[in-house]
Amino acid sequence: MTATATRSEVLDLADCHDVALVGEKAHTLGRLLRAGYNVPPGAVLTAEAFARHHSCGTACGALDDCTLDSLAAASPSFVSGPVVVRSSAIGEDGAAQSFAGQLESVLNVRDAAALERAVLVVWASYSSDRVQFYRQARGVADAGMGVIVQQQVEARAAGVMFTSTVEGHMLVELTAGLADRLVAGEVDAERIVLNRAGHALVRDDHSERMSEDVIAQLHRLALSLERELGGPQDVEWALAANGIVYVVQSRAITAPVSVASLIGETVPVSVRRVAWSNANINENYPRPVTPLLYSIATAGYANYFRNLTVAFGVAEWRIEAMERAFRRIIGAHGARMYYNLSAIHSVLRLAPFGRALAASFDEFVGADGRDVKTETPRSVSTAGQVLEAARIVARAGWHFATLDQRVRRFERRADDFATRADPARLAGLTNTELGELIAEFMDIRRRHWVDASLADAASMLCYGALAGLLRRAYAGTERNDIHTSLLKAIPGVVSGEPVLALWELSRAVRADRRLHGVVERESPNKVMEVVATDERFASFHRGLTKYLDDWGFRCSEELMLDTPSFQEDPAPVIDMLRAYARVEGPSPAESMRHQAAERELETSRVLEELRGRLVSRRLPVGYAAIVRALLPRTHAAIRYRERVRLKQALLYSRCRRIVLALGEALMTREMIARADDVFFLTADELTEAASGGAFLPAATSAVVAVRRAEYERASALNPPDAFTLAEGEYFSPCAARPVAPDESDAPMRGMSACGGHARGRATILSSATEAERLAAGDILVTRQTDPGWAPVFFLISGLVIERGGMLSHGAIIAREFGIPCVVGVKNAMKRIPSGATIEVDGGRGAVHVVD
Repeated sequence: MTATATRSEVLDLADCHDVALVGEKAHTLGRLLRAGYNVPPGAVLTAEAFARHHSCGTACGALDDCTLDSLAAASPSFVSGPVVVRSSAIGEDGAAQSFAGQLESVLNVRDAAALERAVLVVWASYSSDRVQFYRQARGVADAGMGVIVQQQVEARAAGVMFTSTVEGHMLVELTAGLADRLVAGEVDAERIVLNRAGHALVRDDHSERMSEDVIAQLHRLALSLERELGGPQDVEWALAANGIVYVVQSRAITAPVSVASLIGETVPVSVRRVAWSNANINENYPRPVTPLLYSIATAGYANYFRNLTVAFGVAEWRIEAMERAFRRIIGAHGARMYYNLSAIHSVLRLAPFGRALAASFDEFVGADGRDVKTETPRSVSTAGQVLEAARIVARAGWHFATLDQRVRRFERRADDFATRADPARLAGLTNTELGELIAEFMDIRRRHWVDASLADAASMLCYGALAGLLRRAYAGTERNDIHTSLLKAIPGVVSGEPVLALWELSRAVRADRRLHGVVERESPNKVMEVVATDERFASFHRGLTKYLDDWGFRCSEELMLDTPSFQEDPAPVIDMLRAYARVEGPSPAESMRHQAAERELETSRVLEELRGRLVSRRLPVGYAAIVRALLPRTHAAIRYRERVRLKQALLYSRCRRIVLALGEALMTREMIARADDVFFLTADELTEAASGGAFLPAATSAVVAVRRAEYERASALNPPDAFTLAEGEYFSPCAARPVAPDESDAPMRGMSACGGHARGRATILSSATEAERLAAGDILVTRQTDPGWAPVFFLISGLVIERGGMLSHGAIIAREFGIPCVVGVKNAMKRIPSGATIEVDGGRGAVHVVD
C-alpha cells in the first residue's frame, strides 16, 4: 500500500478533543486523562483512518506501513506489557445508545503483527450484521469509528459501576482479573451496593476481595465522574496490583438499573426525601448565584424564619424543634438557589394550625407543596392549639397595628446605611472600614430584618384570608378569582413610581425634536455622552440624573450582587426610554386611575352581593363586614411589603459597591487577581480578609480559582423547577425525581393574577433589558419577573409568567395597570412560539395559542 497516515489519523489519547473524529468513548477517556483521572495511556486511530481504509474496498486487507508505524510509535510500549484494542464508534457510548457488546475488543495484544490483526478485527466488526441491525433499529447514522489502543491493566479485579440506580444508590459489579468474561455474561458478578454516603448496604464479593480503601476509591470516583461528566455514569474499571482503580470506560446511563431485589431482604430502605422548589425564590435569584450571595442568603433566610417565630410568640419548644429546619430553609443545586420545601413546611406545620399556614405559603410563593412529607409534630390538643393560636394572633395583631412604625424604622435603618455606604465615599475608606460595613450589612440581615419580614407576613396572611373568604363566598361560580379584581391599582404602591417618572422623562424627549432624534438614533452610551455635554439638554440631563439617583438601584436582578445596577450602567434605561417615547395615548397615571375606578366599582358590587350573607351558622358574621374590614388592611400590607422590598434593593446595591471597593484593595495587595473575585468568597471570609484576620491569606487566590471553576461546571447543569432528592443528596440528572412534569399537549393553565382578556402578539423575553423588542400591545411571555421589570409592563397588553405566585412582584405590578396576567404557566416560553397570536384569559388562568 502506498497511502500514508496523516497526523489526524493517529492521535495520543490525551489529545482527543473532537468527538466526531475519535468517537465518544475515546473523547471521554481523553477528557478524563486531561483532568487527571487514572486512565491507562494510549493512542487512537481516528475515523479518518477508518474511512481511508474502507475506501480501498476489499483490497485493503492490511494496514499500510506508515499507519502501523505511527500507531505503534504512539501506543504504549509493548515492553511494559500488553495493550487492548477497543472500538470507539461515532455515536457509541452516547446518551441515547451505548452499542454495548456490539463491537469487538481484543485483549493481550503483545506485538506489531498482533496489533495489525486486532485493528482489522475491530474495524470489521463495524460492518457486522448485528451492528448494522442495531444501528438501523436505533436510527444511528453510519458515521465511522475510531479505534483505541490502550495499555492493558494487569487487573486484580475489574468490573462495572452504575453511579446511580433507580433507588438512588450505587451498584458495583466485579470479578477476579479482567472484566471481559463478566461483560460477556460468562461468569456471575459479585456485587456491592453503596448508598450515596459510601456505606455498603450489600456486599457479596467473595472473601471480601475489595478492601475498604478500594470501596472508598470507587465511591469517590463515582461522585467525581458524575460531576465531571454531568450526570450518572456506567463505568468500566480495573483494580491494578498496586491498589489503584483505573477508569477504562465511562458513558452516560441509558437505562437506570434497580437494586430492589438485592436490598429488599438485606437492608430495609427508609430514605427520607426532600422536596426542592425554586418557586418565588428564582424571582429574586433567577440564575446561578455566587458563593458570596449564597452565604448572605443562607444566613438571611434562617434568621428570617427564626426571628419571625420569636416575634409572633411561638412556644419555645416549637422553636427548638424548628431549629434544624431553620438551617436548611434554602439550598443550592446547579449553583441555583432553591427553597427546601420540606424544611419550610416543617417550620410552618410545627406552628398551631400549621397545615393552613403551609398552604398559604405555597399560594403566596407559587409552590406546590401538596405532597411534601414532614416529620409529625408533637401532638397538641385542639383546645391547646386554640389557646396558643390566640396568643399568637394577639401578638401578630399588635405587630400589624404598629406595622407603619416598624416599616418606617426599617426604612430609616436602610437609608442610614446607604448614606454611610454611598459609592462616592467608599474610595476614601480603609479596608477595615469596608469590612465593618460588610459586617453591618450582615447584622441587618441577621438581626434587624424582622420589621421587613412582618410586612411579608402581613401581606401573606391578609391576602390568604381575603382570597379564602371570597372563594368560599363565590364557590360554585365562575367568579372564584374575584379577589384579584379588588387588588387592582392599589394606591401608593411604590413599585409603580419608577414607571411614572420614566414616563415624564419620555414626554420631555418627545417635546424636544432634537433630543428625540438623539435618543432614537444613537446608542445608549452615545445618548448619555450627548445629554451630559450639550447645554441644550441640561434640563433633561438633570431629570435623568435624578431618576438614576432615585431609582437606578431598582433594576432587574437587583439582588444578584454580580449584576451592575442602572446607576453603574444606565444603557437599559435609555433603551426603555426610547420605547416609552414611541408610545402615544394615556399615561401610566391615567391608566392607573382608570383601573382604580374599576376596582372601586367592583368592590361596591361585591359588598352589595354579599350583604346579608352569613359566613356560617356557627359564625354569625356577614361576609360583607369581614371584606369591608379586611380589604383595606390587605391593600396596606401589600404597600408595606413593596416599600421594604425597595429598601432591600437599596441595601443590596450598596453591598455590591462595598465588596467591589474591597476587591480593588485586595487586588492591590495581590490577595486576589481580579476585583470581582470577591464574589467567590463568603461574607465572613471578606470581613476577615479586610481586618487582617484571614487564616491563610496567601491561599485566597487559589480558593477563588477552584470555586470559579466549580461554579462554571455547576452552572452548566439545568435542574428542573421542582424535584425531590434523598436527604443529604445533591442534584444529579438521575438522582432527582422531577415533580409533575407538564405534558406538552396539555392546555396551558396557571393561576389568575389579574383578570381580563388580552389578544396579541407573543413576545418572549428572558430579561427586562430586551424590552426594546416589545411593541405596544404585545403580550409578554417570560420565565419570572422582579420589580426591575415594572417599566416594561406599561408597554404590554397581557402577561404570561412561567414562575411566581399571587403576591409575586410581577402579579402585583400587573394589577397596578390592570394587565390580564396568568402566573405559573409551566414551560410557556417553550410552548408559545415567539410572534404567535395568543389569548390570555386572566380570570380563568388560561392561555391559548390562536395563530
